[in-house]
Amino acid sequence: MLDTPEPVLPSQDPANQDSTGQDLLGGAPPIRLRPMTADDLPLMCRWLAAAHVQRWWRDSAEPAAVAAEYLPCIDGTEPSHPLIVELPTGPIGFGQWYRWADYPDYGRQIGAAADEAGFDYLIGEPACCGHGLGTRLIAALMRHIREQDRTLGGFVVDPEETNTASRRVLEKNGLSLVMITQVVDPDSPLTGPSAIYRCRFAEEPASEASVSAPAGPAEGSVSAVAGPAGGSVGDLGRA
Repeated sequence: MLDTPEPVLPSQDPANQDSTGQDLLGGAPPIRLRPMTADDLPLMCRWLAAAHVQRWWRDSAEPAAVAAEYLPCIDGTEPSHPLIVELPTGPIGFGQWYRWADYPDYGRQIGAAADEAGFDYLIGEPACCGHGLGTRLIAALMRHIREQDRTLGGFVVDPEETNTASRRVLEKNGLSLVMITQVVDPDSPLTGPSAIYRCRFAEEPASEASVSAPAGPAEGSVSAVAGPAGGSVGDLGRA
C-alpha cells in the first residue's frame, strides 16, 4: 500500500505567502523550531551582523567567534539548546533555552529559581520584523521548552529595559515584570539595565530550592548587581 502524502493546505503553500511568510489567503504561517546544526553557523553570522540585531544582541558576527559560541551548544558540551526558527519560506530567526540552575551566577543575579528556564530569541530577517511574528515565535518557543522538559516550573527572561518590542511580546505571552536590575557580566560589554520577567506554571510560589540569594528588590525598583552572567535575552532583533 502506497503512503499518501498529507495535503498541503493553501495557507502552508509558499506560493501563497509573501517574503515574511505571511499567508496571502488570510491565515498565519506555521512556525517550526528545529535544532541548530553546524551548517547553520554562516546563517547565524549573517543575522548577528544585521543592524537591527546588533542594536541589542552585541555578540561578534565573526565566523570563529560564532563557532566558539554555538558549537559547544550544538554538540551538547554546553547546557544550552540552540534552535533555528523557520517558516515555510525558510529560516527567519534563532532561539535557545537553558535551565537557570545550569547558570547559577547569572540566575542568582536575576532571582531565578532552580526549576526555572530562560530563553533568548531573535528574528534575523529584517523583512520579517514588524509583522507580529515575534509574539508567535515566543509562544512556540515556550511551548517547545515545556514539551522538552516537563520538570520546569516557570520561565525567567531578561530583555534590556529599553527593548520595548521584546518586552511587549513577553507580556503578550503571559510573563510579568518582576524588577528592573543592572546585571554585570565581566565577559561581555556592559549593557543597560535588564527588565526581569517571570511566568510560573502553577499558582504556588517558587520552590525554596532557588539559585537566587536574598530576595530581590520589590517590583518596579532598580538595583545594581555585580557578577558574571550566563546569557541574556535576544532581539526581535534582540528579543
